Amino acid sequence: MIRSMRTQLAARAACLLLWLAGPGFVPVALADGYTGADGYSPPPGQTASPITDHFSLRLAYFAARVHTDMRLDPTGFAYGGTPISGENDLGLARKNPDGLLELVFRMRERNRFRVDYFQLDRSGNAVVNRTIVFGNETYDAGNAVQTTLDWKTMGFTYTRALIQNDRFELGAGLGVHLLQADVTGTDPALIETHETAKTGAVPTVALETMWRISRRFAFTGRGQYFGATYHGTTGSFGEYHGDFQYRWKPPFALGVGYSYTRASFETLTSSTPGRISLSAGGPEAFVRVSF
Repeated sequence: MIRSMRTQLAARAACLLLWLAGPGFVPVALADGYTGADGYSPPPGQTASPITDHFSLRLAYFAARVHTDMRLDPTGFAYGGTPISGENDLGLARKNPDGLLELVFRMRERNRFRVDYFQLDRSGNAVVNRTIVFGNETYDAGNAVQTTLDWKTMGFTYTRALIQNDRFELGAGLGVHLLQADVTGTDPALIETHETAKTGAVPTVALETMWRISRRFAFTGRGQYFGATYHGTTGSFGEYHGDFQYRWKPPFALGVGYSYTRASFETLTSSTPGRISLSAGGPEAFVRVSF
């Protein structure tokens, strides 16, 4: 009898708690977005979107169209090299599909930290139609030249939301991009090779925005740029991106967008002076994982 009375009291207490909670009652498990029956769902009052995600990984297929200008000077002789086009003069591919990687961490509610990586490796074969001074080597008209250009960019960007609500966010911040270019030219007939490596770090000012169009569709866009000259070295970097994404089901989204990157680096005072400028732009398709 005592056990029966305890059971009845427990049942009545549970009913009283549910009645006090009323229509606003939400299972405790929803506080972190997870329930045993439903899997993942956003916390109460929030809709899953780039605005509410605390972490995201984006992998993109980037159909880049590339344009490269360079001038590789002989050692210690600024402006001694020949200005050339990597595509027209050296046979580097104009189109180069490649991949993009992006990681985003949201700290507290308004702070975001983004890491992105882009690598572009190309090679070309061409018969030069004019005399070209390529670093410490000279390639005469009619010579066959083999060229490789490996380009890497890694960016670190911090932004803070200036405007933020459930549907829209606008943020501003600062970034730094690490650039590296390795250029090698070889004349197989003369067994002559010249190799140059250029590296640099460029700070940028960044703006980004996110717009939740509906429960499943969202738009994100960003841009960052900076250019400066210091002690005979000039560098600039600009990166721009926009995309539309469809939240198939949390935590997966699919999207299409467009990205454009342009970087320029010139040094006149180092032992290996020269200039290299590269731009890559084109459509992209991606998958995004977030929570």
